[in-house]
Amino acid sequence: MLLFIMGEAAAAVKGGEPRHFPGFSFANSLPKDDQSYLGVSGRKNFSLKNIRGSVIIVEMFNTYCTICPRNVPILNDIYSLIENNPEVRGKIKVISIAIGNTSAEIASYRKAQAVRYPILADPDFALHRLLGDPRVPYTVIVRKGMIVHTHQGVMDTAEGMLGLARQYIKRD
Repeated sequence: MLLFIMGEAAAAVKGGEPRHFPGFSFANSLPKDDQSYLGVSGRKNFSLKNIRGSVIIVEMFNTYCTICPRNVPILNDIYSLIENNPEVRGKIKVISIAIGNTSAEIASYRKAQAVRYPILADPDFALHRLLGDPRVPYTVIVRKGMIVHTHQGVMDTAEGMLGLARQYIKRD
C-alpha cells in the first residue's frame, strides 16, 4: 500500500502496524555538539531509546551511494526547521546512519556534504541486516522505539517529512 501525503511517496509500515526499531548499540564517537543534541553526553555506547526526543527521523545511507547525497539538503532543512521552532525543538530529532562506512568515510562525507545533523556508524551492516537489508537511502520515523513510518529513496520535501513526524508528536 502506498500513501501520498503532502507530496511524499510513503510506504505504510508493513501490515499497517508499527514494528520495533531493533535494539542496537552505537559507539559514542560523536562530536560533543552532536552528543548534546541527542542527549547522550557521557555515554560510551547508546541506542535510539537513549536519544532525547519523542520522535526520531532516521535515514540509512552509504557514503558511496550516488543518490544518497540528494537527501542531505532536505535533512539539513528538516534539522533547521525543527531547531528554529520551539514547538517541536527537543521533541523531534534527525539522525543518519552510515551503513558499512568507517569513521573516516563518515567524517569526509559530512564535511563534503555540509551535513548539520549527527551521523552514526553501522560499519558492519549489523543494524542494516536487522532492518531487512533495505535499499538506501531508507528513512524511518521512530516513535517510542517503534517504526511508525518508512520511506524508500530520496525525500520530496523537508516540509513533507517533517509534517509526517509532527503527526506523531501530537499523539503523546
